[in-house]
Amino acid sequence: MEIGCGAHAIATVPLAHMVGKCGRVVAIDIKRWTFFEEIIKSAGLQRRVIPIMFDATQLPFKYQCFDIGLIVHGIRSMRSEDNIVRIIKKLLRVSSQIFIAESLPIAKNKAQEAHIEMYNLREEIFEALIGEKDDIHYFPLEKLVKMVKKAGGKIIDAKMIDVILPHHLAFIPREYIEKIKDKGKRKGLLRRWENAYRKLQKYGEEHPLVGIIKAVRKN
Repeated sequence: MEIGCGAHAIATVPLAHMVGKCGRVVAIDIKRWTFFEEIIKSAGLQRRVIPIMFDATQLPFKYQCFDIGLIVHGIRSMRSEDNIVRIIKKLLRVSSQIFIAESLPIAKNKAQEAHIEMYNLREEIFEALIGEKDDIHYFPLEKLVKMVKKAGGKIIDAKMIDVILPHHLAFIPREYIEKIKDKGKRKGLLRRWENAYRKLQKYGEEHPLVGIIKAVRKN
C-alpha cells in the first residue's frame, strides 16, 4: 500500500512493475489524482494498481493485510506532525513493514540550497492563500525517526542518501503570491521569491538529501 501516491504516480509506476503480474499496489490519496489514471494506463499497469480516494488517517482496512506500506515523498503533504503520526500508526497497523522516503532540509551544494530556499516558501504561500498549510517544510531525519517511534514503530534502518537528481518540485509561480490579499505578507513573500528564483536561475535546482526509514510495528 502506498500512501500519498499523488497526481503523477511517480512511485506507483515502479512499484507496480516490482510487484509483478500477480501483485497489486493499493494507491491512496485524498485529492491529488489529476493525471494518475492517464499515467497508469499509458504504462499498461492498470490491472496492478487499485486507486482509492481516502483520508489516510481513517484507513478502512481492519487487519495486517499488506506486505509493505510506503510513503514516498508524501510526508510533506500531511500538513501537521499530529497527522503524520496518525497516518504512520495506521500504516504500521495494516502492514508487515513500512518504508518512508522523504526529502531532508540538508544541502551539499548551491543547487540543493536553491531548491530548499524556494520550497520553504510553499508552506507560507498556501497558508496565506487558503488558510491552511500544505507542502510543509522538510523534517530532519532525526525528527522523522521520532515520529515513527511515536506512532509505535521499531526502526530497522534509517539513513540519508544523495540521489544526485534534478528536482523541480520547489518552484511555485509568482502569480500565486500576487493573489495573496494581505499586503504585508504578499510583499515579504515576493521579495523572498525573487531571491530564491535568482538562485534557481544561477545554480539550477537539485534534489536535497533524502531520508530513508524502514520500520516494523513494536510488539
